[in-house]
Formats: sequence, C-alpha cells, structure tokens
Amino acid sequence: MQDALEPEITENASRQNFTCITFWPDLSKFRMKSLDADIVSLMTKRVYDLAGVTNGKVMVKLNGKTISVKNFSEYCDLYLKNKESLAEDLPKIIEKK
Repeated sequence: MQDALEPEITENASRQNFTCITFWPDLSKFRMKSLDADIVSLMTKRVYDLAGVTNGKVMVKLNGKTISVKNFSEYCDLYLKNKESLAEDLPKIIEKK
C-alpha cells in the first residue's frame, strides 16, 4: 500500500473556479470486487461532515449531487430535527464566525 501513483492534475476547461477530487480505490489491495454498503455509507457521512464545517460559500457535491448542508447549524439539524422531536426538546445551537 506504500506505492501510489502521481496525482493527475488537469486544466479546468470551463474556467470556473473550483476543485474537483475524484477517488478511485484500488479494490484489489483490500481483496474486494466492489465497495460494500458500510464503506460507502461511511464515506458519504464524511462528505456531509465536510459540508457541515464549510463557510456556506463552498458547494460540496457527492456523485454529482449537491449536498444541501451549507453550515454547521444545518449539519446539526440533520441529527437533531426529525418527526419525533419537538422544538422545545432541541438544544440551542450557537454558531460563531
């Protein structure tokens, strides 16, 4: 696992200001034919974690779909707000910039 290929850096043809990171795991090194549901779920959670700590100006996408979370408060709402919770039961989230 110590051998790694050099990153492939390409010019942005559309001239938009962004960074795109594409991840291609070497499944054979993990004796896998495909990523299982558990690891995909973990990676998806990490993308949402990342979106939750951005400043709101960063557009985070996963598999071409924009993540709706724009800040930490919205990230917390993913875990706190649900059909069973009442507004008075929820902790107050304070976000400082």
